[in-house]
Amino acid sequence: MIENPQFDIVIQEQQRLSELLSSIEETARQNKAKIANHDAYTAELEKARLESVSWREKNSLTFKLVENDKFDPAKYLTSFQMVDSPYFGVVGINDTDKRIGAKEYLIGKQGFVSHDNRALIVDWRKAPISRFFYDYEVGEEYLETIQGKDREGMITRRDTVDILKRSLRRIESGADVYEQAGDKWVKNEKQYHSTTDTKVANQDHRMVDIVSLISPEQFQMITSEATDGCTLITGGAGSGKTVVSLHRLSCLQFNYPERFTPDRCMVLMFNKVLRNYVRQTSSELLGNTRVDTFSAWALSAITALTGKVIKPVAGDDLTARKKSSMLSGLLSRYVQEVREPDPIQDLWRFYGQTYVLDAMFGEGKEKETVLADLRRRYSARSQAVSFADLSVLLRLCQLREKEGPVRDALGWYAHIIIDEGQDLSLLELEAILAATDKQNSITLSADSKQKILSWVDAADFDIFHKNLKEVGVSNESLSVSYRCPREIMALASRISNRQSEQVGRHSGVLEYHRAADEESAIILLRRLVEKLVAEDPNSLTAVICKKKTDESMLHNALKGVYGLHQPGALTFEPGALITIAHQVKGVEFANVILYDPNSKDFRNSELDLNLLYVCVTRASKRLDIVYWRDLAAGLVAECQ
Repeated sequence: MIENPQFDIVIQEQQRLSELLSSIEETARQNKAKIANHDAYTAELEKARLESVSWREKNSLTFKLVENDKFDPAKYLTSFQMVDSPYFGVVGINDTDKRIGAKEYLIGKQGFVSHDNRALIVDWRKAPISRFFYDYEVGEEYLETIQGKDREGMITRRDTVDILKRSLRRIESGADVYEQAGDKWVKNEKQYHSTTDTKVANQDHRMVDIVSLISPEQFQMITSEATDGCTLITGGAGSGKTVVSLHRLSCLQFNYPERFTPDRCMVLMFNKVLRNYVRQTSSELLGNTRVDTFSAWALSAITALTGKVIKPVAGDDLTARKKSSMLSGLLSRYVQEVREPDPIQDLWRFYGQTYVLDAMFGEGKEKETVLADLRRRYSARSQAVSFADLSVLLRLCQLREKEGPVRDALGWYAHIIIDEGQDLSLLELEAILAATDKQNSITLSADSKQKILSWVDAADFDIFHKNLKEVGVSNESLSVSYRCPREIMALASRISNRQSEQVGRHSGVLEYHRAADEESAIILLRRLVEKLVAEDPNSLTAVICKKKTDESMLHNALKGVYGLHQPGALTFEPGALITIAHQVKGVEFANVILYDPNSKDFRNSELDLNLLYVCVTRASKRLDIVYWRDLAAGLVAECQ
């Protein structure tokens, strides 16, 4: 029992939680009984109808069964799933309407109405009420329209609580933090609390549910009432573009469940690493909504359109040319002029058109060699489609079936999220948009400073953005980076030349470690990894290098280090991992060690500076730069 008056807030919240859990249990018991009674009555009616010999009585019993089914409690009594952590926020108001007056709302991931019809928890996606929690601070006056009525008053309380396994663990109230430490409670001064802290506490560094940490700026975008057309979200690293996109879709599915069903929505991520990173959160946030890469989805879409199962071959010397924005208009011309029933044959014939070859190669000598290869493929009915061919093949299939029965049968998607749009080609972006229904509802996030793929033309995204005006586009911008500390974002801003980028309020560590040679650098790196893992075994440290050869070499050099992940798949367990720069976009780590980012590997080009920006902005606590050669241009000034 807590007797200190300064912990009265803890006692009150524990009492509230206890009463709430009792109500949840009682409601579940009564709902179960209602369903059981209904099922028993249904069984009685069915038995009576089966045994009846009178057709009049049978008809009467059938009518009763139909009527009884209309009031089946199983259809409207939804079970409360969030019992272990029923709510995360408490917001108090003092409304000028005396019929409302002083009132407190509990904000959770799922709404809860008790057996006696009291709304005890408000779903965070119910914006008219949850806005009190997300948009206001204590002492601020509000003026909101709720259920058609103007409401005004003052916010009297805004607390964040952590409940784990039905037990209160933490309360943030104003400048104070109340935390359970063993068998007692302690009161501390409130400090910055990041998603990294949650990951360390849970010993799981995949994307976490951060619904309690959403900022007012992010909440406005998430709860936007716009459902048609494109919402374009831009912003720097760590500003929450992916978070906003995922939570926005969750809101659409909650508020318009008949339209945005999980099977008619999709999330497309940049690569497999980012896809796996997001899947952990989306299972709770979005149910069974598909989360995939463009290539994986394109393969399934081609199969749906053509009935053919494609197994792409790796490697294509013509990738950049096949990603060219010029092919977009040429595909439209081709489908008007040529009829070819077989999809793969259609692809080879398209590439072989004189105007297509001229667009891809100009006067280059490769043209005749490529044409000869295409004729051979067409003659042999080759199925050797590469990954670079997928967007061309998919667009070709879509244009062939633009108004056809296949498109009508598929129904397409009510909403698609496109992440890291700046690294998709024009054809890929057009293929995604063409897969939506007539409302063209998509959420597209992008950041030009994080474009890292050399074979995608930087102008493609601008062309697509301009074309979006035909379907309607809303431009939103996130201006504050919440992931990285001030010191690291200052470096990132200099690399990207994005001086206007705002950063969060927390501090971190940025250190340079210069070695005399490669051997010394590896020794230094090993000591640093061992130190970071030892200091916090539940954190995740990433060693990022530029080349695959360096990745392999570093795994051998750090062999035996406690907590070192096995080479291969990028996982998010605590410890340390080694990976290459192109794999880390979109993910975050507590600590990042950038290994030898020299001027030869990271040249003073736009793409390499973007890649460097991506690398340094993965760190949410500290960034260490271990090097032995001349540093890349964006890093030099910091250590001179």
